[in-house]
Amino acid sequence: MSSSPVLVLDIDGVVSLAQPGSPSPWYATLQDDWGFDHEEMARDFFRRDFMEVLRGRIDLHVALHEWLETKGMADRLEEFMAYWFAKDAVIDREVLAMADAWRQRTGGRCFTASNQEHHRIAYLRDQAGLGPHFDEIIYSAALGVCKPDRVFFTNAQARMGVTVAQSILFVDDVAANVDGARACGWRAMLYRGPESLKQALEKWG
Repeated sequence: MSSSPVLVLDIDGVVSLAQPGSPSPWYATLQDDWGFDHEEMARDFFRRDFMEVLRGRIDLHVALHEWLETKGMADRLEEFMAYWFAKDAVIDREVLAMADAWRQRTGGRCFTASNQEHHRIAYLRDQAGLGPHFDEIIYSAALGVCKPDRVFFTNAQARMGVTVAQSILFVDDVAANVDGARACGWRAMLYRGPESLKQALEKWG
């Protein structure tokens, strides 16, 4: 167990920049490429069965197959997943470089804490190259619970082997997640771009 400095980054909105609300979301050409738009998919998939996928209770293949079946596209499951994952992996290398430099300077450890499912995490870790930048990629489907639930943060802290909650600096672009981390004793900051992270890391560790 450790109380040395720990940096914990969210993925979507901090490390990966193609999330909803970003200047170039992953679904920008979804209608043209697939014949349905993101709002339809959000309404009928992301806000429904996908929530259980994020908690690790349903496999993405199963849930997505069922939804694509309603579109007559169940046979294109693997093709659609490849499209989605590739479009949704716009990695901010500047942020990763700052995290690497912080880890080298302080000897601290660096993790993710993100609402994600197993298949996309594997893609981000192995194909998009996130793996070497983190001691471990911690995510909701592996913990069985999503941010901002308190159990997410307590389970993540246990998995990181951290005894002193205040030794963690958590960076997230969603205020509710920052509040949830603080309620568990973590230090936490609302991410407002690379400059905000740079300033925080200069003082951390």
